[in-house]
Amino acid sequence: MLIDFLKDKQLIDNTMTVWEPACGEGHMVNVFTENNIKCIGTDVQTGTDFLQTNIVPCQWIITNPPFSVSEQFIEQCLKFNKPFALLLKTQYWNAKKRLPLFRKHQPLYILPLTWRPDFLFKTRGKGSPLMDVMWVVWSKNPAENTYFYPVEKPVR
Repeated sequence: MLIDFLKDKQLIDNTMTVWEPACGEGHMVNVFTENNIKCIGTDVQTGTDFLQTNIVPCQWIITNPPFSVSEQFIEQCLKFNKPFALLLKTQYWNAKKRLPLFRKHQPLYILPLTWRPDFLFKTRGKGSPLMDVMWVVWSKNPAENTYFYPVEKPVR
């Protein structure tokens, strides 16, 4: 969904490289590759701590950071002066302490998902996934306006 959105807005294309710095088992890396976008996946579990590293050659940073360090991920992305997108909990901006961060580098898009992703890949057992999330997209420079655009689950 994010790839389609970024392509539609002409923010990303197949000549660009994405860095996924919290790739875990590589699920998002695989999606980028399947969509003909080069993706470099790194993770603290494989020896690359995004919060302690220098940038790798890329045009975009796109990741699902550990929610407990999402603010540190935003700050680190800002240092690299690249456009970036992070998957965050839907209520992320509903905290007074995050208002200065929002104002410091206002995102361009907030894209709440109109479905709940299954982060456990059907291993949870009964019931639906529980977490509401959104993609938050920043450009290189602070946006003058933040566009709120709920997105539908792509049909594949």
